[in-house]
Amino acid sequence: MSTHSIVRPGLTTAIIGHLPAIKLRLRKKVPQLTFQDVRRSRIPFYEALASELYESGCVNAAFLLLQLIEYEHDRVPPTSDQSIEKKRLKNSKKLLNNLFTSLQETENYKIKKQYENEVENLLAIGRSFQEDKHKRWLARQFFLISLDRCQDCTLESTRVGALANYYYGMFLLEEGNLQDAASVLESAKSQAVRQTWPLDHGIGATLLANEIHHRLFLVYSKLAEQFGATNSAKFEFYSRLSHAAAIDSNLEPVLCDSYLQYGDFLLDRGEYREALNSYKQSLKRAKFIFAKDKVCKINNRMAAIYRRLGETKECIHHLQMINRLTVHDKTSECYAEMQLLNGEIHLENGQLQEAVDALDMARVVYEQLGKDLKMIQASCFGALAAGEKHFGLFVQLVRDVEARGFSSDNDSLFKLLRWNEKSAPFW
Repeated sequence: MSTHSIVRPGLTTAIIGHLPAIKLRLRKKVPQLTFQDVRRSRIPFYEALASELYESGCVNAAFLLLQLIEYEHDRVPPTSDQSIEKKRLKNSKKLLNNLFTSLQETENYKIKKQYENEVENLLAIGRSFQEDKHKRWLARQFFLISLDRCQDCTLESTRVGALANYYYGMFLLEEGNLQDAASVLESAKSQAVRQTWPLDHGIGATLLANEIHHRLFLVYSKLAEQFGATNSAKFEFYSRLSHAAAIDSNLEPVLCDSYLQYGDFLLDRGEYREALNSYKQSLKRAKFIFAKDKVCKINNRMAAIYRRLGETKECIHHLQMINRLTVHDKTSECYAEMQLLNGEIHLENGQLQEAVDALDMARVVYEQLGKDLKMIQASCFGALAAGEKHFGLFVQLVRDVEARGFSSDNDSLFKLLRWNEKSAPFW
C-alpha cells in the first residue's frame, strides 16, 4: 500500500476538540493500515486503532475509544510528571493495544447478542484499571457502561446484573463514597438473594451473595465509625447493620471481625454478658482461621470484662493465655494491652511497684508502635502508681503545663508526663 493511497478521510486531525468531525470521517470507508503504513504517514496510533475497530465492524468500540481519550483530556488535568503523561491513554501504546483487544472482543459478543459475556468483559476491563490511581476514572466509566448495558438488555435479574452492582459498589467503597456504595450494594443484594451464583467461574469460588454481604459489612462498619463520636443513634444503627451483614456473609474471617467489633460495641454500652458472648463467637472463629493476633486481642477483651465483673479467676485465665501467646514477642500491641490491663489490676490492688513496671512496659511498646493515645493512657496510670513518691514533682509539672495551656488537652498531657528531652517518663 503506497503512502499516497492512505490519504484517509481526515483521520490525521488531532482528536482534542474535533471528536464530532472524526466520528463523521470514521463513518466513511477507511482502509485498514499496517503498522508500517501508520509510521510512514505519521498517523497517531490511537487513530489507527479506532480506524481498525471501525473497519472490523466494531463501530461502538471505535467511538468509545475516541470518547475515552476526549474524556481524559477534559477531566484529568495534565501534570509536569512525564512518567505519568506517558501513561495517558492517547500516549500509551501498551494501554491502547490492551484496550483495543478487549473492546474488539466485547463488541463481538454484542454483535452475537451474547450480552452477558459482553457485560462480564466490560467489568473485567474496568477492574483492570482499578489499581492505578491515575486510571481509576477509566474503571468508573466501564462500571457505569456495564450498568447501562444491563438496563439496555434487561439483565438486572441475572448474575451479571448483580455482579455489575457488586463491582461498582466496591469501587465506590474504595473511593470513600460510603452512602452511594451502600445503596449500590443493597441493589446487588436484592438481585442475588436466594441465588447460588458464584463470584468467579473458577473452582471453589465463593458465592456472589456472600461476597456482597461482606462488602456491606465493610461499608456499614465505616459508616458506624464515621458517626461514632458525633451521632450515637446512627452509630448504633450502622453497627447493627454491619453485624447483620456479616452474619449473612457466612464467611468465617468476616464473622470473626464482626463479632469482635460488635463485642466492642456492646462493651461500650455496658452490656458485659452480651459482649462476652459476642467475643466468644469471635474467638471460636479466630481459632478456626488461625488468626493468632485476633485470638490474643479477644482474650484481652474478655479478661477486661471478667475484671469488671469481679470474676478474678476467669480474668487471670485469659491473661495467662495472652502471656503464652506473646512469650516470644514482647513488641506487639497485644502484649502492650496485656501489660496495660495488668498495670490497672496491680494499681487497684495497691501493688504499686508491680503496676509501675507493667505500665512502663506497655508505654514503651505503645511508643514504639506510634500509638500515642494508648501510650498516654499507660503513662497516666503509671503516674498514679508512682504518685506517692513523685507527688511534689507531679504537682509542679501540672502547674507548669497549666501555665502554657489546658491540661486536659492530649498534647499538654503528653508534655506533662514526659519531663525531659530524652522523653523519659518522670517516674
